Amino acid sequence: MILLIASRKDRASVSMSSKLLEIYDFKAVNDDIYEYKNFRLQIIDRLHIYEDMKNIDGDIDSVIFLSKHSSKADIKSLTVHPIGNFRKAELGGYDNEIVCSNPMKMSASLRYIRNNYNGTDFEVTFEATHHGPYLQKPSFFIEIGTTENEWGRGDIQKIMVDSIINGEPMKYNSYVGIGGGHYSPKLSNYFFENNINIGHIIPKYVHEFIQKDEIENAVKKTPDCRGFLMDSHGSKGRMKQMIREISESYGLEIINI
Repeated sequence: MILLIASRKDRASVSMSSKLLEIYDFKAVNDDIYEYKNFRLQIIDRLHIYEDMKNIDGDIDSVIFLSKHSSKADIKSLTVHPIGNFRKAELGGYDNEIVCSNPMKMSASLRYIRNNYNGTDFEVTFEATHHGPYLQKPSFFIEIGTTENEWGRGDIQKIMVDSIINGEPMKYNSYVGIGGGHYSPKLSNYFFENNINIGHIIPKYVHEFIQKDEIENAVKKTPDCRGFLMDSHGSKGRMKQMIREISESYGLEIINI
């Protein structure tokens, strides 16, 4: 079963959960939990990035967090991203600890959004791995950015929740994304033009201090990882060297773009 988490402290999260209940036949288990086919929607009071998610029911295979996206640059975006921290945990989770990604389902959702959003107001893109919470199930965030105006748009809410329910996971090769900025534009563009899935994404702004074992952990927490998709211009030299060493050690592919 796939667990969908919505937070009452997050306007976009509440809006997306309401849209799910409006257009899909979720049945109430109680005031906070609803079920439809192999999906369980749970609405929580705390902000989800700080929620303690260690004790999730054993029948849950993966978790998707419904969320707003905030941007100081007011970038209007429809995004998905893996969870965890490659540096100090300032927004939930633990320092230098990442969560198992879900490349097939996360990639399916973003691919669905791209194929079904026909406007020009939003960028459709991956974000790099960042923030909490910490949990032990394959997980990702799906987000609408970046203000109340965007969070409240019913047409966008529908595309986002449809991507969760109807996005078709494909058994493409999965890769750890390397380099570029927080919104991973080159990685996202390559993804949309090729039959691949993406799990964790390690942006350039952590390349100066990330350690080799953390990169290896990103590989381990990207299920069925085939290798690395690297923004060569957007990656630092020490990172490129570590990627080469890890690839040689584990027999992984490097796609340079």
